[in-house]
Amino acid sequence: MTGFIIIRLIVQTKYFLPKKVLVYYCSGEMHCNGWADRLKGIVTGYIIAQMTGREFKIYMPHRPCDIKLVLLPATFDWTPSAEEVKSSNFFLRAMDTGGAGKQFRLIEDAESFPRIVQYLSNMHLLPQLRTYPTFPKYLSALSEAEVYKKIFAELFQLTPRLSKNLKDIIQFSKNRQLHCIQLRFTEGGKSKGAFESEMITESLPKFFAFMRNISNGKPSNYFVASNGMHAVEEGKRTFGNDFLETPGKALHIDQSLNCTGLEKIIFDIEILRRCDSLILADCGISFVAAYLREKNDYNLFCINYSRYLGRNPGNLIVKCNRSNIPYFYKNYRRNW
Repeated sequence: MTGFIIIRLIVQTKYFLPKKVLVYYCSGEMHCNGWADRLKGIVTGYIIAQMTGREFKIYMPHRPCDIKLVLLPATFDWTPSAEEVKSSNFFLRAMDTGGAGKQFRLIEDAESFPRIVQYLSNMHLLPQLRTYPTFPKYLSALSEAEVYKKIFAELFQLTPRLSKNLKDIIQFSKNRQLHCIQLRFTEGGKSKGAFESEMITESLPKFFAFMRNISNGKPSNYFVASNGMHAVEEGKRTFGNDFLETPGKALHIDQSLNCTGLEKIIFDIEILRRCDSLILADCGISFVAAYLREKNDYNLFCINYSRYLGRNPGNLIVKCNRSNIPYFYKNYRRNW
């Protein structure tokens, strides 16, 4: 009888102890980087939570606004409890290269961490996580892009208001092709970013001609997603009534004071991922749109920045695929 009671107590303890939790924690007083970096941290944290038997939650109430004003939970509720967001909880900041080891410790030394771990990262660690035997089996056969695509669908859905706006956009392009480009501009002195911005501006007519040519004369709409309003205005002048425009200006969400910047970026990504052709920039928003893209690698192109340096005399726009996008641009940056 005593043995039965002990076994029953063990079973009850196992099932009634509070669940361990990993909270992606981006509060108003800290810099969490842009949406692409945040998504990398969220995806990495979501996988680590599964590997270590923790529930996964997302806390992003500020900077620039509550994420749930733009994206809602999809397949499960990732809203943390009041206890899980207390400032007294253990906080693991794992930003940039130095943060990788901290995240591996969450896996390798899981029992040494408290029940509630608040976590902030901007790191893509999918190749390293795959080497652990506890890596989720349902993700093991998927490419990097497909892992992001699947996890995004498990975590997020648009709010009803944004979902309706997206349906209106899709209706506008019904029975027409949609050809898109994402462009990022940087300001400041004679830096690499300023040089790129100048060259991209000079190349706008070439980009837009490429987009028109790839439509092959079929009825088409054209979309320019960019933080450079001059590029958007040039697109409107070039494509006229065939130009698809979304309201607002794309702002870095770590610098935005309200929901406008985050909403604009999320909405633009939702359009970019549905395009019949897509030209990518060396930008996290491009990478996210490509990874989530419905047409996968079909008519997917990258801007060949190396041509501006005279290092690569090839075409200004080159065919690329989702598996090599980050490495394509990483090699470019290394050659700078």
